[in-house]
Amino acid sequence: MESHHNQQKVWGIVLAAGNGTRVLSFLTQLCGGTGIKQFCAVTGRRSMLEHTLARVETVIPRERTLIIVSSKDQADVAQQIPHWPAQNIIYQPANRETAPGILLPLAHISHRHPSATVAIFPSDHFVLNEEKFMSYVNRAIAETEQYPQEVILLGMTPDAPEESYGWIEPEGKESPHGSLAVRRFWEKPSRPRAHELFSKRSFWNTFVFAAKADAIWNMVLQAAPDLYHSFSSVCLMLKSQYAQAYIEHVYRNIRTVNFSTEICRPLANKLRVLPVPDLGWSDWGSAERICASLKAIGKLEECFNRLKQRSADPKILNLVAAHLEEMPRAKKIPPSTRQLRRPATVDV
Repeated sequence: MESHHNQQKVWGIVLAAGNGTRVLSFLTQLCGGTGIKQFCAVTGRRSMLEHTLARVETVIPRERTLIIVSSKDQADVAQQIPHWPAQNIIYQPANRETAPGILLPLAHISHRHPSATVAIFPSDHFVLNEEKFMSYVNRAIAETEQYPQEVILLGMTPDAPEESYGWIEPEGKESPHGSLAVRRFWEKPSRPRAHELFSKRSFWNTFVFAAKADAIWNMVLQAAPDLYHSFSSVCLMLKSQYAQAYIEHVYRNIRTVNFSTEICRPLANKLRVLPVPDLGWSDWGSAERICASLKAIGKLEECFNRLKQRSADPKILNLVAAHLEEMPRAKKIPPSTRQLRRPATVDV
């Protein structure tokens, strides 16, 4: 996939240091292993992380794509991406939420290329139409030239008033010419608010975004100056032999900071949203969402059979069976699982 912006300035950050606790039980029983979402191969042989990296590489080469992972996940990393440049795998000493998860690899990028443009990608999202989705990433990257002091977020056109997603409320009506100014950034609104945002044609926050590195640093300076000073000093220390020890020192002392709630929400005037049509995107933050995506691609029955073979928890089998029954052409569920048919919402 080619684009017209200066690709030599464009770097990628793939966020793969989370634990995915809400779906940990479900994925442990479906896929085995640790159940950490980004390392699970839900369908086929490639993990979510591997799918994400393949998408990103259509726009940004691996030589300029950094992956942040937990130091506890070194075995999974070594097994799944042994081909990735070692200097582009950044191990985080501890999970301090998404702001530090972005700023540590950003410090490495700014150290190597101070004038870089950066695109950020979660590693655990499902995207059905990957080529079209990445064409919007390219558009977001291009818009950073027009709006060098702002962050360009991909906003997914919603199909429901989902209250567990972040929402982006635009300023004004949708434009066919590019991104929109943001009126307000909502992180997991109440049910009534989600319905209101849906009726206003607001967008789901995909947490995929592009910006000049300087724009991100400036937002962090305004919203969380303590974090800015910690990671700007990391950037300076990267040339030192004591860099790793200093990073570990920083992580022992910094607070937990969520990038969406503590950086984006108070600085909505520094955000723009690029509307993206429904492309089969989901953040797979719950077992229900995973089932919905698998149903859309005709893989739900396969998932159900795998869970049965693994003697999964009846609550989880019940959940998947309920989704199967909603399928117009689903095969009849065997009598041995009929007692599991009643729909239930489970915390997985």
